[in-house]
Amino acid sequence: MKKVKQLAALGLSVAMIAGLCACGDNGGQEGSSTPDSGVQDSSAQESSSQDSSQEPSSQEAASNETQESGKPVTLEWWYRGNGVQKDTEMVEDAFNELLQTYPGMENVTVHFNCYTGGEYKNSVILAQSASQQIDILNTVGLDFAEEVEKGSFLALDDYLSSNEALKGELPDWLWELGSIDGHTYIVPNYQRAANMMYFITPKEYMDKYGDIDAMREVFQDKDRNVETVAATLEEYCAAVQAGEGTQKYMPSLGTSYSTQYGFMDRYDTIYGKFIKFQDSDKVENIYMTEDILKAYEISAEWYKKGYVHPDILTISAKDFEGANMMNDISYIYCMNNQAGDEGSVSQYYSETYGFEVYAIPIFTNYYITNTWAAGGNGITAKCANPDKAMRLIELMTTEEGTELYNLVVYGIEGTHYEKLDDTHIKTLEYDGTQGGVDASYAAMKWIMGNTFHAYLNQGCKDGDNELALEINNATDNDISDLMGFSANVADIATQLEQTQAVTDEYRMALESGAMGDDWKSYYDDYAGKMNNAGLQDILAALQEQVDTFKAK
Repeated sequence: MKKVKQLAALGLSVAMIAGLCACGDNGGQEGSSTPDSGVQDSSAQESSSQDSSQEPSSQEAASNETQESGKPVTLEWWYRGNGVQKDTEMVEDAFNELLQTYPGMENVTVHFNCYTGGEYKNSVILAQSASQQIDILNTVGLDFAEEVEKGSFLALDDYLSSNEALKGELPDWLWELGSIDGHTYIVPNYQRAANMMYFITPKEYMDKYGDIDAMREVFQDKDRNVETVAATLEEYCAAVQAGEGTQKYMPSLGTSYSTQYGFMDRYDTIYGKFIKFQDSDKVENIYMTEDILKAYEISAEWYKKGYVHPDILTISAKDFEGANMMNDISYIYCMNNQAGDEGSVSQYYSETYGFEVYAIPIFTNYYITNTWAAGGNGITAKCANPDKAMRLIELMTTEEGTELYNLVVYGIEGTHYEKLDDTHIKTLEYDGTQGGVDASYAAMKWIMGNTFHAYLNQGCKDGDNELALEINNATDNDISDLMGFSANVADIATQLEQTQAVTDEYRMALESGAMGDDWKSYYDDYAGKMNNAGLQDILAALQEQVDTFKAK
């Protein structure tokens, strides 16, 4: 199997799946620059591991001394999440009390260093610069490959070769995401990675004004194009508007939700807005593809015809989703991501929204790309007790540590949740977000380890974990040929920053269709500024890396 070949700046892509049971925070793909940790490179590590006669390193010696002496060990675990919350210290104390009941962890305590998305990366950079203790480092929000390149992580090959329980817990394609040049550096987080998009519309409207079979045929046709999708949608929208006698709106083809229409949803993230579709080897800017250019044109037409809300640039996207599909300014349909057949997903969203809907799968099989893969946890090269750190990661990933995992994710039973049965809980201060969290304490379960060992809360449906495992392992899944790819952007960092600023300036106006007849000149201005900002340098550099990766 292919492993990551480039050593550089891109971390594992993080995109949480938008089901209510999943915690919907998207990780970053930002670059970072931190001092070299001074550890040996991967080739040296490999040589060392192969030479059994070599003297143990100072780290190994310190670790062995600590473990043999039974002296207390404190592990500093750094990760991105919800930050320090009201009851974080309480949960940490309970976690450590439970942790010490597990074999090999009798003298170990863990300190949670949890930071919100924006502050995590900067906090890690400062800690590394100050040589602050970090034993376990989570890659969500960091650049995994860059961290490996500068020596931040310890190679886990020897640990994994002797730990079949942990190795077998995750599928082979997922281990690829934690490996670089033949060495594994992190234990990836495990969640539902197989993705499916659904076209969702109120049953009332479709039964009165549409043709569900024709709609299904359009969205499940792999040869469809933007024009055929748009024509079907426009016919439906026009019928609803005429029949209801009130203005009803739909998402423009060119919005950020355009992937929900199914003509741009199967791609790998190369870096940020730069992508490669599964059926192509070409690296493109997602906002400048042939399909999106046609979508801009059609969206402008829809805006003029009144199918897109006139205030699309200022109103909240939340006004057009979920239960709001039936309000006065609503989109008449939207897409979302959920697991299951058409009937079960339709039922799920009908119960969630409070009115009946159709949920038509886009295509007929699931797909897995690096875009949907989360990061993982690795042991830092400076960790004085790597055996203990590895044991903790093992517990957070395998069935043995299920109780520990749920404690750090949901908090304390009786304080933050009540247990309904062996697999179901009810969080006590449920606020309807993050799949159902407690206002006093809640972690993002997809960051912590193995979500398939998590309890099901009120944001989940029965069988979610079993279904997620089933679709992750389905034999007909489309699995990207770029699983594990990481890009080296050190030489194009300035161009990336400049082009991002241009995109931020132009994107929303183009996507919404709000420019009307002026959309093309507006796009030409955008394209010109992108080229002046270094777009071609970026595309050339990333294309070379993709080609090299695929050739090996």
